[in-house]
Amino acid sequence: MHIQEVQDYTQVEILLFFSISGVGSLFLAGDPAQSVEQGTDFRFEEVRAVGYYVAGNRQHLIPDKPKIVNINFRSHAGILNCAGGFLDLLFEYFPGSAKQLKKDYGLFKGARPGVFHQVQVDHLSSLLKTSLQGCVILTHDESASHWRDELNHPLVYGIREAKGLEFKSCIILNFFSDIPSSLQKPWRNLLKDREGSDFELKYPLVETHLKLIYTATTRCIEQLFFAETCSSIAGDAATRWLTTTKSSNDDTTLNTEAIATHNNVSDLDSMIMTNDEWCIAGIDNAELASSPDIDMEQSISYLNRAIYCLDKAQNSELVTKANKHLLSIQLRSKTITQDVSSSSDKLEAIEKEVAQLAQSLLKEDLLSECTKLLDYINPYLSTYTKQKLEEKIITKIQQA
Repeated sequence: MHIQEVQDYTQVEILLFFSISGVGSLFLAGDPAQSVEQGTDFRFEEVRAVGYYVAGNRQHLIPDKPKIVNINFRSHAGILNCAGGFLDLLFEYFPGSAKQLKKDYGLFKGARPGVFHQVQVDHLSSLLKTSLQGCVILTHDESASHWRDELNHPLVYGIREAKGLEFKSCIILNFFSDIPSSLQKPWRNLLKDREGSDFELKYPLVETHLKLIYTATTRCIEQLFFAETCSSIAGDAATRWLTTTKSSNDDTTLNTEAIATHNNVSDLDSMIMTNDEWCIAGIDNAELASSPDIDMEQSISYLNRAIYCLDKAQNSELVTKANKHLLSIQLRSKTITQDVSSSSDKLEAIEKEVAQLAQSLLKEDLLSECTKLLDYINPYLSTYTKQKLEEKIITKIQQA
C-alpha cells in the first residue's frame, strides 16, 4: 500500500494503515514541513513508533529510518530558494515543528518569484484574462470562494485544497494581508528578526502560517508571484523581506540575489498555456472530482474548473464528458422530497431524467458516476425495476 501526504495523518490513522496492509507492506511518503491539517503535528519518528508497536518481537518488520529525497523534480531553484527562505524562519522560530532536513534543490536555476505590491483587483482580473491566462490563484482556504467570484476566475484554490497538486504558474494572493490583525505585528517582527526565543510560545499559529506559505510556494512549477491588493503590516514587511533577503538555499555558492523581484504588472511577458497544458490541468481537476474524500459541492467546483481548462484546450470530447459528469453530480446533490416521492408523475419524470443521464454516462465510460447515480434513485424504484437494473447494468459495470 502506498500512502502519500502521510504528514496529514494522525498516529491512530497510521496504525489503521498498518492494520489494513500488514506490517512491512506500507510505503509512506510526505513532507513534515507541509503538515498543515488541523489536529496533526507530524514527525516521521511517529511512524516508526507505530511500527514498533505493531511489529512486537518481529524486529525485522520495524520500518527503516526514512529515506530523504532532496532533489525536487517539480520546481526550479528560483522557486525552491524562496521556499527555503520560509523554511529558515520555520526552523529558527519553531525548532520543534518539523525535523530540520537539507533543503530541496532543483535541476536548473529558473526565474525568481515576482512580487505585486498593492495591485488593484480589477487590474489583476484583467491580467488573468490576458497575459496571465491559466495562472492559478492560491489563497487562504476560507477566502478562495470570495476571490473566485471577485476575479471571475475559476482557477482559485485554497492552499490546503491544493496540497498534492502542481501548477505551471501561480499567484499567492493576499496571504499576508489576510493574516489576523492580532498577528500582523508579530509577523512583521518575525520577518525583521526582532523576535526572541519565546516567539514559539507566544504565537503558535504563526507556525501553521509558515507551513501554509511553504506549501503554497512549492505548488508552482515555473513562474510564481506574490500579490497583495492592499497595504498591511505583515504584507509590507513581507514585500521588503522577499525583495531584499538573500537566498541561503544554495550552500555551494555565494548568493547575492534577493529571493524575489519587485514586479511591475504592466511589463509581464505572455504566460499563455499550451493546449496540452490546459488539457492536463483539466484532467487533473476532473480526476479530483471523483475522489471519495470530498463532498458534492467540492466535486462540482473541481468539475467547473475542469470544464474551464478543457474548453481552453479546445478539447470538445473531454468538455462533453466533464459536462455529463457535472450534470450527474448536480442531480445527485438534490434531495428527493416526500412530495416528489409520493407523486407518480413527478417520480416518473426524475426516473426518466436519471435514465437518460445514465445512458450518457455509460457512453462516456463514466462507470463509477453511473453507479452512484443509480444508487441515488434506487430507493424510489419498484422491485421489478431494481431487479432489471441489477441484471442489465449494475452487474455489468461491476464486471467492467
